[in-house]
Amino acid sequence: MTRLYRLLSFPPLTLAFLLLPIAGFFIYFFALRYNIPWFDEYENIPYFLDRFLNAHSFSERITALVRPNNEHRVVYARLVVLCQYFLTGGLNFANLMLWGNMALVLIFFLLYRVLRSQEKRSTQALIGLLPVPLLLFTAQNYLLTFTAIYTLQYLAIIGLVMLTFFVLATNKPLNFGLAVGLGLLSTFSMGNGLLLWPAGAGMLLLQRRWLALGIWLVVGALGGYLYFLGYPVQQGNADGFAYVLAHPGQIVAGFLIFAGSVFDFFPTLPVGNRVYLPFVGGLIIVVSLGYWLVRTLFQTKKNTSFFDAFIFGVVLFLLANIGLIALFRIRFYFGMVLHSSYRTYALVLWAVACILLYNQLSDKRRTQLWPVVWLLFLGVNVITYLTYLPEAIERRKHLQGMVFNQVHSDVGLGGSRNTELARYISDLTTLMHKQNWYNLPNPTITPDEKKLLGPVPTPLLTKPLNVLQKPDYVVVSSDESAYSPGLNKGTYLIMRSNRYTYLMFANKNRPLGHNPWQVSPGFSAAMPKFMIQAGHYQLGWFRTYPEHSEVQFTNQFVEVQ
Repeated sequence: MTRLYRLLSFPPLTLAFLLLPIAGFFIYFFALRYNIPWFDEYENIPYFLDRFLNAHSFSERITALVRPNNEHRVVYARLVVLCQYFLTGGLNFANLMLWGNMALVLIFFLLYRVLRSQEKRSTQALIGLLPVPLLLFTAQNYLLTFTAIYTLQYLAIIGLVMLTFFVLATNKPLNFGLAVGLGLLSTFSMGNGLLLWPAGAGMLLLQRRWLALGIWLVVGALGGYLYFLGYPVQQGNADGFAYVLAHPGQIVAGFLIFAGSVFDFFPTLPVGNRVYLPFVGGLIIVVSLGYWLVRTLFQTKKNTSFFDAFIFGVVLFLLANIGLIALFRIRFYFGMVLHSSYRTYALVLWAVACILLYNQLSDKRRTQLWPVVWLLFLGVNVITYLTYLPEAIERRKHLQGMVFNQVHSDVGLGGSRNTELARYISDLTTLMHKQNWYNLPNPTITPDEKKLLGPVPTPLLTKPLNVLQKPDYVVVSSDESAYSPGLNKGTYLIMRSNRYTYLMFANKNRPLGHNPWQVSPGFSAAMPKFMIQAGHYQLGWFRTYPEHSEVQFTNQFVEVQ
């Protein structure tokens, strides 16, 4: 390992190994990104923009800016939307995703600056940083990466809080005032931002900055009061606490699995088969960081270390967020602890733990251990790109199918048929078009999709499809071998009546056991009955290829009530 360490410490190679994961991530991002809004984004982006621009007074504009979405106020996200609108005159969801993902670059830079403050030479800090881009710039959190509002909430709040703590850890009056301002912005940018105040208090307690601690607590209490002032949404927290008391072991296990979810290598496996390695990883990191937190907090003398204060606050904040999600989300579905959109908390936690570990090691131990750490997370990064990239592609193609449904049947990007939510999304889609802010992609999938709206082509497929009528879904499957969706290749289920045509992307079959490579051949598509209008539907496949597309109908029909 000594030879490998010398290789990693060769400056040109160090920079290459740091920058390659970042470059690879943005290549992946630009290849898969899409300019499509989804569900919650309608309220947070076009609905907010319309309310803000048509407000009759300054107070109405502020009300539009701070109005909650579910349990969150999202001021930062809405400020970004306003900036995009005033700079471009419109909305582009792909560019909002890009801006949101730039928070990863901010986090990377802050971790470098913090580690650099501890090292005599910048080259040593760069070596210590080597595992960090492998953890931050990954495909594991693809649901967040490719959803604009998620990047502007979940990812942005981590970046904002880390920036706040970076400023707060420097014991200067001007910096403290700036940290308070950033803390208030963070508080009103996501409900989880409230956790910044107790974590920051821990930093100030560690540094024995008593006056700053008192001011921090007062401002934090005021910020919390203002956050909940006129708060219209109740999330059933009483039920959440009742669930915790009834299932304490499940909550603890979920917390540890979430903390170790970096090692969730195979997202297609059933949740019950994916939890073991994350549980072990979570146990290791929680115990290790918990020990460091307690040892650092209960030092007998004042701790003036900028590094310790920053790491202390960030670790507290991230662990509190992981605990909060375990407390209030597991009762809905235990698999939430492995949900892709939440994964960033665990990824950043491990990145912070890496630079803390590097700081604790002697030069001799660094030479022995750091190549092992780098190889470990290089393996995690490569394996999870291989296993999560197909999931990201399927998600992209699923949304393209939903756009087709929205364009041609007025439902698809959120809501069920004939509901207020579906009409709300339809009205906002129309509003964006009329205001020339944004138009849904055209074509939604491929220019050949117009064939779906013409006469039924012949000949019909003679091989019968496997059709399963479930209470809420029509599931159509095929046992065709060698099905492998790609960026410009895939198959969609067609359901067509006299009035409506709907598409649903067909996912490759999932493994049923412990072996992620043991998959039965074929694919299936599950069409939600609550989405489509009642009627008599003919079934078929819409197959897309890089150079052409095929529409194949069968003589099979299903009834939807």
